[in-house]
Amino acid sequence: MSDDALGVPEHRDTVERLERGVARVAPPDDLFDRIAAETRPAPVLPLRRRIAVWVAPAAAAAVGAAAAVLITLSVTDGGEDLGGPVAKTSFTGARVSGEVALYRPDERDGLVVVDLERVPQPPAASYYEIWIARSDGRKVPIGTFTPQEGKAHLELRLPKPGRYLSIDISIEDENGPPDHSGRTIAAARLA
Repeated sequence: MSDDALGVPEHRDTVERLERGVARVAPPDDLFDRIAAETRPAPVLPLRRRIAVWVAPAAAAAVGAAAAVLITLSVTDGGEDLGGPVAKTSFTGARVSGEVALYRPDERDGLVVVDLERVPQPPAASYYEIWIARSDGRKVPIGTFTPQEGKAHLELRLPKPGRYLSIDISIEDENGPPDHSGRTIAAARLA
């Protein structure tokens, strides 16, 4: 199969555009050590583990290259302190206790930090997903997780700058639809 049949020229063009639009900055020598120091034991699973099998290897490589560029930029670009949270509150729910803090929601590098305790393992063939509600009330998934020893620490990027009203944690089926299941185990108001 030729490169043209796989769509490789288009993906190369995309990668080249990304490279032209992003300043080349060498990562600091201590980048790996900083990432390792910030990594916690709670694994964060990818959003909706439903990757189509038909995705060409070249497309996957292009997406991977773009993600690597963005991750490098966010790590090398954001060396400053987050400052104080815009909102900090506790989760309410019988199954979970914990806190959530919202940082810089009006900026492109907005962040939600979630610290959870007393989190039971999800039911078989299920996982936990974190959703954030925008000002229009629409819930957007921002991360998934499985607790380790009943705990989880997550630092999740906001989907885009904006006003966010609430956050909740749901139980989702591994092969379920991409929409919120309606099975919320904890929630918190942000505004």
